[in-house]
Amino acid sequence: MSLKNKNQVIGYLLAALMVLTLLNSAHFFTSIVKLQIGEWLAFNACSLAIISYLACFACFQITKKDFFLAIALVPLYYYGSMGLFIVPWNAANMFSQITHIIITLNVIWILFVLLKESRYESLGKGLLIGVLVFVPVFAVIQTYLQLHMAEFMQMLQKVQ
Repeated sequence: MSLKNKNQVIGYLLAALMVLTLLNSAHFFTSIVKLQIGEWLAFNACSLAIISYLACFACFQITKKDFFLAIALVPLYYYGSMGLFIVPWNAANMFSQITHIIITLNVIWILFVLLKESRYESLGKGLLIGVLVFVPVFAVIQTYLQLHMAEFMQMLQKVQ
């Protein structure tokens, strides 16, 4: 199996893991905590990052334009990899941290694919688009969270 085929297999496996973490999150926040879809995506922004990644990964697979992968780096890094350092490492956050690890593995895979092939233009173009699209989204999410955090914490208390 060539390196390119191995990279494709790894990419598909990591995307499948992302789908599983997304389904787990959707089940917890919409079925157990009883949040609406918009609330779920705000209070668990990792899910929004995963959805963005899966959309970009699908666009990459269809068009073979690798800048689509780089677009997803901004939300994956901000909400996924940074979560490794922000979310406490305890039993209550075990699934969250597993998700953050899977997201970080996807970030590493994207960077490996783009840098291995010296796709600096695609990386720069994708990062620029990612910043232009997702920084305003981050601002909306953060504002919403600040306004509704007390309600969310009350809902979580009922679950525990």
